[in-house]
Amino acid sequence: MEEVLTHFTEELKNKNYSVIHDEPIPGVRGLIQAVSPKLTTFGPIKFINYYLFLDWENDLFGRLDALIAAQKSFSEVVNKDFRVPHGWRITLPNIVVAALSNTPFSHEAISYVQSRYQIPWLGGEVGQMMLFDLQARKMYCHYKKAYKQTGSIPLGYAVDELFGIYKSIYPDARLLVHGEK
Repeated sequence: MEEVLTHFTEELKNKNYSVIHDEPIPGVRGLIQAVSPKLTTFGPIKFINYYLFLDWENDLFGRLDALIAAQKSFSEVVNKDFRVPHGWRITLPNIVVAALSNTPFSHEAISYVQSRYQIPWLGGEVGQMMLFDLQARKMYCHYKKAYKQTGSIPLGYAVDELFGIYKSIYPDARLLVHGEK
């Protein structure tokens, strides 16, 4: 896991992300937190990426409810950076909570991350959870490029960026979305 975290850290730093190790988030210890260096703009859509990487076994104890709680805590921390009320935001935080594991994830956890995401008009943020199975070299997430939905541009941006880094570590890595196992 250390090798993968080192690679993510180096690649994100190369993209000028601010990377913090062992960031304390209320209720959970993050392995690394990364914040994009600047606003990303696609037409009228503006967002800033916030990534939090967690250890599934040691930080979350292999529990889906712990992952969900970590996402909520991270969202609260990130939203403190935004002064504009949620419903009035032009710039959105694009929040990703990524769990890394050396063992397979439960079917419940996989199904959950593949079917849930945060949409802008409900909470003033976009986001999703991702699972990285380091042993099987699989990445599980919600977003699928052909799938039209609110917030699809930031969601897709995060998937492309993080899967690109993951694939540079493991060229045979697979991206699995919407019920793919």
